[in-house]
Amino acid sequence: MNNKLTTRLLLILFIFGLGLYSLFPTVKYQLLKDKEIPVYDTVVNEEKFADLILKHEILFEMTEDDWERLEKQASEKIQIGTKKKLSKEEVQYLQSKSIKQGLDLKGGIYIVLEVDLPQLVNNLAKNKDKKFDIFINDLKDGYTNNSVDFFELFDSKATNQDLKLPRYFITYGKTKNQIIEQLKFQADDSINRIIEIIQNRVDQFGVSEPTIQKQGNDRVIIELAGIQDSERARGLLQSTALLELMIVKDVESTNTIIRQIDNLSYSDNQIGIESQNEDATNGGDLFSSDNEVNDLQFSSLLIGIGSDLAIDKENLEQFNSILSQENIKQLLEATGSNFLFSNSSRTFLNDFGEEEEVYIVYHLVNNAELTGGVIENAQVRLSQSGATAGQPIVQMEMNSAGSREWARITGANIKKRIAIVLDKKVHMAPVINSQIFGGSTVIEGLDSVEEAEDVAIVLRAGALPVPVTIIDQKIVGPSLGADSVQQGTTSILIGLVLVVLFIIFYYRMSGFIASFSLIWTLILLLGILALLQATLTLPGIAGLILTVGMSIDANVIIFERIREELRKGKTVRSAIDSGYQRAITTIVDANLTTGIAAGVLYQYGTGPIKGFATVLFWGIVVSMFTAIIVTRFLFDFTTSRRNVEKLSI
Repeated sequence: MNNKLTTRLLLILFIFGLGLYSLFPTVKYQLLKDKEIPVYDTVVNEEKFADLILKHEILFEMTEDDWERLEKQASEKIQIGTKKKLSKEEVQYLQSKSIKQGLDLKGGIYIVLEVDLPQLVNNLAKNKDKKFDIFINDLKDGYTNNSVDFFELFDSKATNQDLKLPRYFITYGKTKNQIIEQLKFQADDSINRIIEIIQNRVDQFGVSEPTIQKQGNDRVIIELAGIQDSERARGLLQSTALLELMIVKDVESTNTIIRQIDNLSYSDNQIGIESQNEDATNGGDLFSSDNEVNDLQFSSLLIGIGSDLAIDKENLEQFNSILSQENIKQLLEATGSNFLFSNSSRTFLNDFGEEEEVYIVYHLVNNAELTGGVIENAQVRLSQSGATAGQPIVQMEMNSAGSREWARITGANIKKRIAIVLDKKVHMAPVINSQIFGGSTVIEGLDSVEEAEDVAIVLRAGALPVPVTIIDQKIVGPSLGADSVQQGTTSILIGLVLVVLFIIFYYRMSGFIASFSLIWTLILLLGILALLQATLTLPGIAGLILTVGMSIDANVIIFERIREELRKGKTVRSAIDSGYQRAITTIVDANLTTGIAAGVLYQYGTGPIKGFATVLFWGIVVSMFTAIIVTRFLFDFTTSRRNVEKLSI
């Protein structure tokens, strides 16, 4: 074999070796992930060993080497137990090196998020008044009930209501068109930030190869392969991660605001209050544990638990209904306060010995002292002391600016309670006993390590700039995905067998060369997909089948060109050289146009389409390599060793 052939052989072996090496973790993972691995040990079979000794005629002449040889002959492997599948570390390593499976093959969750554009516009507005509030409410109703472009609806309603947009959006322009263009830019920027934040959350959640893609002006499509806990995924994706540190109002202020709410409700005859509690009139504590339940509907909904107020779960709707009344909202806004609930319920034993599920109610200063923008890191820990020892907590670390502000806040509010609020739910409200330096604090009151991990994830990833809503959700079961894999594998094998049989029947020995090249095309393609950590989807399996056809098509073009050269009376060597030279231009041109189409599909397609485009592109590259390089080497190798006068083609 000459140097040229040797060089090509080494190149081919290197490439295919790399492909096999990349594919090995995938094969091992698929074979062993759900199986128990037997554990063997080598022992001497005593009965067999005795039989071997008896066969020796002169035992006393046996040397030590003879005894060792007989022991070796009598030795055998026996199963002494089973290893419980693969270890967690082995599984994680093999998964990280394996071909990823898409949603349609592995199962998982498909979610469509809709960005709350009316809320975004409301957040960006300044100098808001009652007229603007009415405009926003109309905008929400119109946008919810109609499939229209948001900013076209915004323009139309602003014109119909004669809304002076510069009054509310002066920083975004002086004319209506300028303001709308700037709002469009802000909306697009917000969606891009949402995609980035969700990507960060999903990455920390541990999902391999998620698909997160913008759709239209206000939607985000998310595909999470391998995730079956839909509720946890929903919470992770929808959570705005708005962290606020808010001062809790004192008892006197709380009693005062509750009396005012009762009075407003009574005077407006909105909830049918018949009389006021005498203790409330005299300024007493409305929620003392030894008070009888008063007749005032709002205050009577509240339960005193130690120093806290609580609301029965069954009364939440009525409680929120009262707070949503316009006069009550104006009162709370005027006092700069609001009512929020604990993030989770707790069991309370009432005076009758009955268990009630209640939420703690907090009366808070409406303006947050500090927000989550200063959070630099958040990690899950187990509490080491106090009543919460052994329970999960989230340890938060602030940046330098946040640390300074946190020290100022805690120093100015000693002996006051400060609530840690995440997405408008209070996780805890400890008393500030001393000034806190260093910017470190914790979130307690978490039900499980899983919940703590999710809270830490959203805090690290950042807060969404605007709320999102899940408008569509589909769950693909793992069994359905497994069926797709099985059917796809069967299709590939059937297609491969039929193509191989045809090509061997039609081109004889040359068909064997093409078939060998075809098999290696598939192996090398799968190895490349594993090396690139690509995601295989159901359309991707279709791409594998298409690769089989393209690979054979390239070989057919080459073989037909060689046949034409042989008909002209050329020698075998000359016909092979001319055939490849004539065919290569046609093959490159055809595959180049297909490759461009694959690139366009990858750029603009969704998850499954991207999977198809990936397989198609690399299938083109590999099929060209095997058709032009590998089969050419096999022809050159077989014809160079002897003088071939006739080619089986």
